[in-house]
Amino acid sequence: MHLEYQVQLPDHDWVVASGHKLIPSVYAEIVIGANGLGKPEVVGYSGPTYTAIRSGKHSSSTASAHGKDFEKLLCIPEFEALTKCGTDKSVKPILILTVDGGPDENPRYQKVIETAIHHFKKQNFDAVFVATNSPVRSSFNRVERRMAPLNRELAGLILQHDHYGSHLDNSDQSIMNFIARIEQIAAQLKDIGAAVDDTQILAKIQVSLPSNFQYFMPAWDSTPQELKTLSLLIKRLVKEETSQARTKNSKLENDAQVAFFS
Repeated sequence: MHLEYQVQLPDHDWVVASGHKLIPSVYAEIVIGANGLGKPEVVGYSGPTYTAIRSGKHSSSTASAHGKDFEKLLCIPEFEALTKCGTDKSVKPILILTVDGGPDENPRYQKVIETAIHHFKKQNFDAVFVATNSPVRSSFNRVERRMAPLNRELAGLILQHDHYGSHLDNSDQSIMNFIARIEQIAAQLKDIGAAVDDTQILAKIQVSLPSNFQYFMPAWDSTPQELKTLSLLIKRLVKEETSQARTKNSKLENDAQVAFFS
């Protein structure tokens, strides 16, 4: 094989800034074809893609945040074929991650190693591999190739915070940030040997919910006990938050129209 030129692009990362800068963390499943040992072409560029959007003011892109995103991926149906196996839908025993070279992802940084160890112990993996691209090979990153169509349309786009930020509670945090804080405390307790399970985390979330979720609990209480899992609670809370934001935004738009014609 002879190459007459070298594909080379400078490495980059998403801009991290204060205020309401939106920071995307993108996760992509790499689909590998069957019976393709030794054939690079069987490693595809398409498949399910998940994007977590964070506000630069309220949260940041860290190894711990990426760890929480990974745990959420395990609950997303579109990623089930990648993450689960067997009739009991247990998590696959080997995890392989390819990441960019930023300090929140690169495996040579201590926080990234600690997060990988946490997943290794919690999911009972047989092996965890975290690999990063070498310098100036950003163009071969499969995630960035999937994001390319969006980059052109979304670069420089400004979203009005007083409209799209209405999903935040009185403490300026989203329900996922609220849950992440509780799960982080639970993880720290586990690290020092305390016995903390999903039932306790579920109970803590319920008794600590922000006041705007007061009408959510009666509906949750009516759910059959055998269906009350942590993943279902999170899914319903996110759905409730989205519904509240939609209702609030609709009211703001209606009020604006009334004011305009008054």
